[in-house]
Amino acid sequence: MKNVVLENVQITSDYQYGYVGGVAGYSRGNIENCSVSGSVSSRCTAGGVVGQQFGGSITLCGSSATVKGTGEVGGVAGKTDNSATLTACYATGNVTFERASTINTFAGGVVGLNGTGSILTACYATGNVTGTGTGTGSCCVGGVTGDNFNGTLTACYHANGTVSGPDGATGGVAGQNFKDSMFGGGIITACYWGDNGQEQGIGYNQAGTGETTMVTDGDWQNAVTQMNAALQSAGSEWQYELTGALPTLTKQ
Repeated sequence: MKNVVLENVQITSDYQYGYVGGVAGYSRGNIENCSVSGSVSSRCTAGGVVGQQFGGSITLCGSSATVKGTGEVGGVAGKTDNSATLTACYATGNVTFERASTINTFAGGVVGLNGTGSILTACYATGNVTGTGTGTGSCCVGGVTGDNFNGTLTACYHANGTVSGPDGATGGVAGQNFKDSMFGGGIITACYWGDNGQEQGIGYNQAGTGETTMVTDGDWQNAVTQMNAALQSAGSEWQYELTGALPTLTKQ
């Protein structure tokens, strides 16, 4: 799927199970150069562009939609899994969640839960990631991803919006960074956050490799330099440039 523009959508689902997204609820394929504005709301997994991306790729997609859910909730995708890739994607809309009953909640500015083998490269978010609720399920909240579960983040950032939630793991970049001995992953490289209310980049680092840095003075030039070096090392064709207050992406 390519070159889809959806404006002022209002997508609402009261179903407790399943996946809801602006472009697709569930995707195993490739999605490129799509954008969404409006709102996406559900009682399950929700994303501004895709509810769940299972394998395949999302490239150069953006969302300004507000996204609300109770499971995995993200500005671009609620959940990525099975070695899915997100590249050069961004979200500027607010992400809100409610921690309900015993359901585990994972909320992020870009992706709610980045699952096994999945890779986020050169992605960013600038909206709020906030939530409420008194449920007993686990809760992970991050500016980029709520939970990097055996996945990889390279040169991603969150800025401007507020990141906060109920009791649980909360971080400027990732709520949790998880790696197990079987699948590996849990790798975060050259990721940044600034001005989002968090003092630590990773709320809970479970045996993973976490390279996160806070931009404290509003000057993102050094962050751009380091993120671009990481992108070059990863063989990416994307680079950041700083022509305004925050970095934007350009293709080399």
